[in-house]
Amino acid sequence: MTPEEFTLLLSEPALRRVFCAVDLGGASPPEILAAAGLEASQAAPAIGKLLRTGLLRSDGPGRLAVNEETVAGAAAVATHRQEEQAVAEQPDPRLRGFVRGGVLVHLPEDDADARRAVLRHVAETAFVPGDEYDERYVTDRLRPWCAGGAVDAVHLRRLLIDGGVLRRDSGRYALVNPDGSTVAR
Repeated sequence: MTPEEFTLLLSEPALRRVFCAVDLGGASPPEILAAAGLEASQAAPAIGKLLRTGLLRSDGPGRLAVNEETVAGAAAVATHRQEEQAVAEQPDPRLRGFVRGGVLVHLPEDDADARRAVLRHVAETAFVPGDEYDERYVTDRLRPWCAGGAVDAVHLRRLLIDGGVLRRDSGRYALVNPDGSTVAR
């Protein structure tokens, strides 16, 4: 079962109520009817559909249970798709979870190497080696990176300077090379 099929099935109120009733421990038809708050004429087709689709399974004579394998399978498919999407959105594994679509969504706190990699990525994407910039321009170039709310542009500028990724000298900013040097034009 795909996550979409799971969602579509449970978007039907009677199916969702029956599924939840069984998931909360209702196993026999009277227990399911009582927990779901449905008439037998509403619950019976829902039970049948949930059995046919594999979300419910027989758990002995006259008893039903959630088919945990089906639910886990749908969750596994969703997890796999999310991982594929994360790779597609951010191919560099060092930046995954921190940078998404040109936006800083989170800043690593406990991993100094990851933090440096993320800050270097932001700086190398926003600025050209050898060029110098005034403070306002730097802040304006960093503002789109802050749309994710991890930090504001002024704080990000300070992090880049403190992290040794940008150099500030007499109000002018320049990208610092990984070896610590700067190239002035």
